[in-house]
Amino acid sequence: TGFSVFVVGVADVDYNELAKIASKPSERHVFIVDDFDAFEKIQDNLVTFVCETATSSDVFIFYFLSGFKGFKMLESYNLTEKHFASVQGVSLESGSFPSYVAYRLHKNAFVSQPIREIHPEGLPQAYTIILLFRLLPESPTASKVLSFFNKDTRGEVQTVTFDNDEVKKIFYGSFHKVHVVVTSSNVKIYIDCSEILEKPIKEAGNITTDGYEILGKLLK
Repeated sequence: TGFSVFVVGVADVDYNELAKIASKPSERHVFIVDDFDAFEKIQDNLVTFVCETATSSDVFIFYFLSGFKGFKMLESYNLTEKHFASVQGVSLESGSFPSYVAYRLHKNAFVSQPIREIHPEGLPQAYTIILLFRLLPESPTASKVLSFFNKDTRGEVQTVTFDNDEVKKIFYGSFHKVHVVVTSSNVKIYIDCSEILEKPIKEAGNITTDGYEILGKLLK
């Protein structure tokens, strides 16, 4: 119809929802920032894409979206400044900026909660996991890959592995923001708000609400 729609998501947003609203291709029309103060990080690309679109389109629409349904998993695991001391193997330290906090997982870390406390109704068909983390140089890494796995509708485990150079950079001591965007047909990885790779998967069955959901532990 001649409209081009640009969307800026702020803080904890669902990338799939933004992609449905925005024009295609998504990488030119969807932007995500941590807060309104971080807008300057995307302004150059945004202005460029808007100007390019305006030369070939009569009308464009611009949306700011925030507050999609979601939650902060750290709080669900009692990883807050007030309660972190009660969690085994966790200490508090400076985050990506001095005013931000982060939590270091030590060798005896076992950060878990009952699944029914975190996801009482299981998982939806589409969801996004957003992580801001740093792997320290002394962190043990058997292989520098990022893997996602779940069970399909038949109960068989399926694994998707991302191992290109852009993924490997998250293992070298700096803070990185990772989005894992899961749908019924694919898993897509974003690193530092840039789309890296997409791979197909089979439709997943829902998770059981028995047992525990583990946020972090040392495997070996």
